[in-house]
Amino acid sequence: MRKLKNIALLAIVAVAMWSCTAQTFGPDVLEKAYIGAKSSYVTPVLSPVGDVIDDANTNSVEAVVFNWSKADFGVKVAIEYRVYITCGDAVSLLGTTNNQSFTISKSDFNAKVIKELGVPANATELVNAYVQAFVAGSSEYYTDKSNTVSFNVKTYKADLRFLYICGQFQNGWEVGTAPQFWETEGFSNTYKILIDYLAGGTIVPGEDQGFKILTQRAWSGDYWGYDAMYANWDVPENNDKNFQMGASAQNVYLLTVTRVSTSVDGTTYGGGSITAKGMCAISLIGNQNGTNWDTDTDLVYDCVENVWSSPVVSFSAGAVFKIRGNHAWDSIDLGGATEASEFIDGGFNLTEGGSNITVAEAGDYIIRLHANRTPMVVKIEKQ
Repeated sequence: MRKLKNIALLAIVAVAMWSCTAQTFGPDVLEKAYIGAKSSYVTPVLSPVGDVIDDANTNSVEAVVFNWSKADFGVKVAIEYRVYITCGDAVSLLGTTNNQSFTISKSDFNAKVIKELGVPANATELVNAYVQAFVAGSSEYYTDKSNTVSFNVKTYKADLRFLYICGQFQNGWEVGTAPQFWETEGFSNTYKILIDYLAGGTIVPGEDQGFKILTQRAWSGDYWGYDAMYANWDVPENNDKNFQMGASAQNVYLLTVTRVSTSVDGTTYGGGSITAKGMCAISLIGNQNGTNWDTDTDLVYDCVENVWSSPVVSFSAGAVFKIRGNHAWDSIDLGGATEASEFIDGGFNLTEGGSNITVAEAGDYIIRLHANRTPMVVKIEKQ
């Protein structure tokens, strides 16, 4: 009987000692006790990947598939696999999965290669891929990188998408002439436009200015407003409310609209954001009308034509100018104009902080600014 009591006492002491050890050293030590040395891990082996050709016909309907063998950490644990692609020194995480296969649409893959690896659109480049296994939920336990597989990728220049803005500034919510504005680049889900909300003559300066964002020039399509009660743009109650510029002495706004997406191919869901950079005017400054960088000539916004225009100004041969905001250099400073626009006939792309714009021939001109796309475009029209 005494022997049984001693055995029981020893068992109690052993449990108490184990409990104290666990409490003293914490779960991390226990984890290390179960998961062996890194040298014992089994690294996944990535299978070959065929060349990827992306174009307008395959961009949205085909996929790129990666397969690999199972990793092993010596014990039964949940495993997270991370799939990477590289080109030169650039590295992009394609995605993560708990399976031994990962599938990504060609449109998403194309966007990753262009935006994160720096491969130009409509180009063919050798891309590398590898997989690495992690104990799920941990950044401490992971295998070596798998073998690297290489394959050629032909990228595709995605078409830019567009939105519309409709509001009181257009002579009173004229949806049929709502200004159109474009995505900054393919799959960016970010759109920019420069407007003057006093352009239509129906707004009193200093009053709130309401507007909505639309996908077409009609109320039958998708459109969004904003109600502070509903953070999600896609809640129907938001359709009955308006975005607001806010009461301000400023009437010119550079609007940046971002639609949140589930993937880089542009599938949108549940929300977005709008930022507004306000200023009092958009102007040109330089040598117009015989001046010498000491006089601003304001541009006027036409909300129907969706273009900013100067009055007729004169230039001597070789005269120069730039376009700026707020009659200063700290909000918008546009120059360059050495690269022809792909979208505006006779126009030239502007760059922020770019060099002076040169007028080759003497004469009278109207300067037009197309500020509903990125980069903005200037057109110098001789009269």
